[in-house]
Amino acid sequence: MTSTTPTHGPYDVWAPTPSRLRLRLGAGDGARTLEMTRGDDDWWSPEAGAPEGGSGVDYGYLVDDAEEPRPDPRSRRQPDGVHALSRSYDPSTFPWTDQAW
Repeated sequence: MTSTTPTHGPYDVWAPTPSRLRLRLGAGDGARTLEMTRGDDDWWSPEAGAPEGGSGVDYGYLVDDAEEPRPDPRSRRQPDGVHALSRSYDPSTFPWTDQAW
């Protein structure tokens, strides 16, 4: 039997409880907000317009009708602490220096 593992985009998040979820990209006056759509498996995905990935994008989630975004619970980078916006990170860009180890 072959099993498949579902793949999720860089801003997809599993959230079974909220009735609405939005993705906040950026901070301050340049921030923009995208609606998210819930899948049958309770994973939410942003509508068109979200970056494909990469590094350096600050983002968070607006749960239900909250005005303050929450960080990504599966984020790899929280440069301003665990209660601030998450920042996207592409691990393939890390400059490894131990190839001869």
